[in-house]
Amino acid sequence: MDLLVSRLEALERAVYSAERHAEAAAHLDSSTRNGLVEQVLQIERQLGKVLSENSALTTGLQKYEKLRGSIDGDGDLELSRQLLGVNAKTELILLNDSALHTLSDLRTIDSLQGKINQPEYAAAAELLLRIKQSLEPENDQQMTEFKQVVADISSMVDRYHSEIDALSEMFVQWDRILVNIERKVTELENASR
Repeated sequence: MDLLVSRLEALERAVYSAERHAEAAAHLDSSTRNGLVEQVLQIERQLGKVLSENSALTTGLQKYEKLRGSIDGDGDLELSRQLLGVNAKTELILLNDSALHTLSDLRTIDSLQGKINQPEYAAAAELLLRIKQSLEPENDQQMTEFKQVVADISSMVDRYHSEIDALSEMFVQWDRILVNIERKVTELENASR
């Protein structure tokens, strides 16, 4: 809440100082006043252009215009504080905060404008294309070699399995032969006793 109050006080000081500047401008001579009028008109044109491009600022200005009578009052700052309710003060603070964020975003965009579409980006895209074109033949060759190696390994694994199967068959047959020999030896020993 303290933050809200301090921001509101800063906003009230800004409004109050604007009123004092208006009073000081009333005392200027007519030639200076005409130059200032031209400057004000130019600022109003620029403001109109910015407002037409940004709907959030237009909405904020409309909200301000609705509350202007309560904010400006008769110049007495304390009276203006009393006229504004908490909701109106909160809305003014939020409006001010939104405008600050928008202004900050616009400044950021403006500062980054020079970094967009720089010649280095086009050069990088061209270099990427050249690298891709130079690496594609080598990549194709490596893929062909890889496929050949995979085929060779598959062939070797198949041969290994077939040899293991053949050896297993031989061991099974030798086992049968040995079992038959042992059985016949046992029969002959039994017959000779």
